[in-house]
Amino acid sequence: MRYSIPIRIRLTIWYVLLVAITLAVFGGFLYFNLARGLYAEVDATLQLVAAQAARDVDNENGKPSFQNAEEHGDIAGRIQARGFTMRLVDAAGNTLDGFGHYSLLPSLRISEGFMTVRISGKPWRVYVLPLPATHGNGSGYLLQVAEPLARVEDILELVGALLFLGIPVVAVIATLGGMFLSGRALGPIDRLTRLVQSMSAEDLSRRLDMKLPNDEVGRLARTFNGMLERLESAFRRERQFTSDAAHELRTPLTVMKGNIDVALARPRNTSEYIRVLEELETQVDRLAHLSENLLTLARCDTGKAPFRPEQLDIVILLEGLVEQVKPLAESKGISVELQGLDRPILMGDQDQLIRLFLNLLDNAIKYTPPGGEISVMVASDGASATIAVKDTGPGIEPEHIPHIFERFYRVDKARARSEGGSGLGLAIAKYIVQLHGGHIEVESEPGRGSTFAVRLPLAIKEDMANK
Repeated sequence: MRYSIPIRIRLTIWYVLLVAITLAVFGGFLYFNLARGLYAEVDATLQLVAAQAARDVDNENGKPSFQNAEEHGDIAGRIQARGFTMRLVDAAGNTLDGFGHYSLLPSLRISEGFMTVRISGKPWRVYVLPLPATHGNGSGYLLQVAEPLARVEDILELVGALLFLGIPVVAVIATLGGMFLSGRALGPIDRLTRLVQSMSAEDLSRRLDMKLPNDEVGRLARTFNGMLERLESAFRRERQFTSDAAHELRTPLTVMKGNIDVALARPRNTSEYIRVLEELETQVDRLAHLSENLLTLARCDTGKAPFRPEQLDIVILLEGLVEQVKPLAESKGISVELQGLDRPILMGDQDQLIRLFLNLLDNAIKYTPPGGEISVMVASDGASATIAVKDTGPGIEPEHIPHIFERFYRVDKARARSEGGSGLGLAIAKYIVQLHGGHIEVESEPGRGSTFAVRLPLAIKEDMANK
């Protein structure tokens, strides 16, 4: 089982870890640099004291010694006040003279430079300065100056204790501060969560009206509002679609039920039964056509509509469709003709394209009055082909054009139903065009007809084919 740690806690943990690591690194850097500086100061002081003491060495009797302490009491006082110990030894290690507790100094193995020794368990820093030989003594002497490191160790111990205690204290403060800051930062998200949890599918019209700045949380709220708008629109379309589909299904069923009731009301002759059956067949065909369209749209919505592209000569395909619809058009006194000299080759699904252009031709025939004309025009610009279906029907009012490709939308509902239309043909046509990577649009002038233009990409660009 996975345990979910709240973001507030996770942010606080990361924040505290970052602060603690930063303090530890900075504290270590500070401690080691302070130690190096203090030891360097001790070494510099030892060198200075050794240089001053070397000038006070008396060689008058052939035996080096420090000058009379009474004559130089100020030097001796300063040396002893700082805790320095000083001694003068010969090459054999014999002590010739000294200041302070020089007898405690151990034998040193170096003849020049610095070293750290322990005296009575405590560290001392020692500097050895060689002095030149005097009165024929060729071996020379060594001046040894030592200072206890207790002061340095006390300072480092104090700093270490402050760091050791300070880092946890700062971490605790950082934890409290992190909780407070993360709470302030994530508070709007908590309010957003509560608002979203209070919403349901029945009140998608609600919006997050929180006054938020243009930051991440504000953008999240606006993004969520946009999602709510899309969901509301989708639910509205779904409800409308369900209502329209139920209405479309109910109409032929009602007609069928009425005809059956009439036929069963009393005995009838053969011709009357034939008339009833013919009407029932018409309504069954209408139901079958509607069911097929609904199934096609369902496949479109789920992305499972069949698509088997192949190279097609669109003019040959359109010629066959024009010949197919001519009998129906001529029965209504409408002429249909194919125009255009271009013969573009498309990459498309033949069955889908046949359905697309049959829908457009069927619509044109339905809405074109007797004596009207329907023109199918083909043109190519080298990258795509444009197939336009133009009629001389009543046209479409401008307010209807933005909705013309919506499902079950009809400009003239009564006429569309009387013609057997389901209001799904143009919605299916739009999907087929989009499936082929194309675009469909309509231009219309009331009283003068409409033109549906389909733009589809070519299988082979003409400029490439000419190379």
